[in-house]
Amino acid sequence: MRNKIKKLMQIVALMALAISPAVTHADVRNSPKRVVSMNLCTDQFSMLLAQEGQLLSVSKLASDPNLSVMSEQAKSYPVNFGGAEEIYIMNPDLVIAGTYTNQTTVQMLRGLGIEVVQVPPVRTIPDIARELRRLGKVLGTQQKAEKIASQFEADVQRRIEAQPNEKPRAGVYYANGYTAGDGSLVHEVITTAGLQNIASNLGLKGTSKLPLELLVLEAPQLLVEGTKFSDKPALAFELLAHPALTHTLGNSGRVLVEDKYTICGLPFVTEAITKLADQSKKLGAQAE
Repeated sequence: MRNKIKKLMQIVALMALAISPAVTHADVRNSPKRVVSMNLCTDQFSMLLAQEGQLLSVSKLASDPNLSVMSEQAKSYPVNFGGAEEIYIMNPDLVIAGTYTNQTTVQMLRGLGIEVVQVPPVRTIPDIARELRRLGKVLGTQQKAEKIASQFEADVQRRIEAQPNEKPRAGVYYANGYTAGDGSLVHEVITTAGLQNIASNLGLKGTSKLPLELLVLEAPQLLVEGTKFSDKPALAFELLAHPALTHTLGNSGRVLVEDKYTICGLPFVTEAITKLADQSKKLGAQAE
């Protein structure tokens, strides 16, 4: 009887060895070993999701603190300038690029037998989680991607549930009088934070010009501003200092949402949502 039990245990152990390692080895074998990213947004996706030693290089923009949330982490990677020749020399088995990346470069790399995965601009909150999961599968880091995506979705859901009943009006105003309307990630960030986007009320879509007169007539309770890339005076920002705008805002003030949180559709948009949600809550309390 003891021998039969021993033999049965041996069979079970062999079956476990035959099944579990096969799955693990398959995952490792199918995962790219040498990955290069050549786009600001894919740089950060890749740094978030890649295994240790898997990511070889990121683009030059990844280390710019005005544009990249992960600028410090990016300093640990060699920089590429998006040239087909320099990337080919790195001998990657996968290149991750944006859909607006130079198509000549993309086609050259593919013609040289290198797999290129392209990531479209992420313009909605749900697309962030979807792209995390998709790239996690591409990189062979599904569990890591799922953990980040699930945490992101939970954070967003908490913000949605905490929205005030009365949503204050917010105006987005960037350099040269541009705003962000329906179909933009900034619009989704604003509405997720519990604010009304006046650009949407005006029927504006994407990145659009918003005349100062219309902005003033809408009387926003909050002005959302982007990053000023220089401390020196610039014509592009003159409208933001207009007396009519200052008078309209009264004491409600302005909120700076750094561009690096909204340029790319990454989990870091929760930083912008949190900042705006806190202001939305204050404005809602004042209204009551």
